Amino acid sequence: MMARWLRWLLLGAVLAVPMPTEADEQPLVVVPDTSEVDIDTRFTGGHLKALGAMDGPGDLIIKVMGPQQEVRMKRETRLGPFWLEGETVKVGGAPSLLFLFATAPITSLLPPEEREKHGLVLEDTPVRIEPKLQAHVATDWRKAFFRLKERQGLYHEYDRAIRVFGNRLYIADVRLPGDLAVGDYAVETLLIKDGKVVGVAKGHFNVRLQGAERWVWTVAHDHAWLFGALFTLLAMLLGL
Repeated sequence: MMARWLRWLLLGAVLAVPMPTEADEQPLVVVPDTSEVDIDTRFTGGHLKALGAMDGPGDLIIKVMGPQQEVRMKRETRLGPFWLEGETVKVGGAPSLLFLFATAPITSLLPPEEREKHGLVLEDTPVRIEPKLQAHVATDWRKAFFRLKERQGLYHEYDRAIRVFGNRLYIADVRLPGDLAVGDYAVETLLIKDGKVVGVAKGHFNVRLQGAERWVWTVAHDHAWLFGALFTLLAMLLGL
């Protein structure tokens, strides 16, 4: 009951915001329901809502991007009944999470050049692969990277996450996975009319650790030598 009343209060707050005039560059208003997401040992995922208003009929696209993350990928090869570790590459420069939400399939809303301009194609997200490889080999690793992200639920496109009311108000429901990377997440909302982006609103929320996880993460990143010493000492004590 409390959540329902809170939702209506937020809708009322959005409705009370003065709508932009034709002279405004960004005819879009967004009110996120939180600016911080806390993670502890019990965190298995969560929900984020974005409430907003637009100045008349149109379609919406919301892009949620996590902080950049570097991952290592390896290819295993089979030798008889055994699997051996083969080639290993490092993939960096790509967001740890990338969600594309829309009121309709994005391919039906924007032409290819507009989708590319605003980074609305999952497979075209820039990534950096090290060491440098031949083009066709690097392409295979790129495809494997995106397949892995999609299987993990960290990259996806969904055209039913935004609900629009009266061609003016909207609510977007964002389901956050349990294995979120710590850092700042960007939320970009685009208003689409007649195959063009006519309004953009940007926001963000922060994912942070709480409790013992926050202490361990802080010590490991800010005092690596202390963390290493404590970890070694703990391992020795457990061994005894």
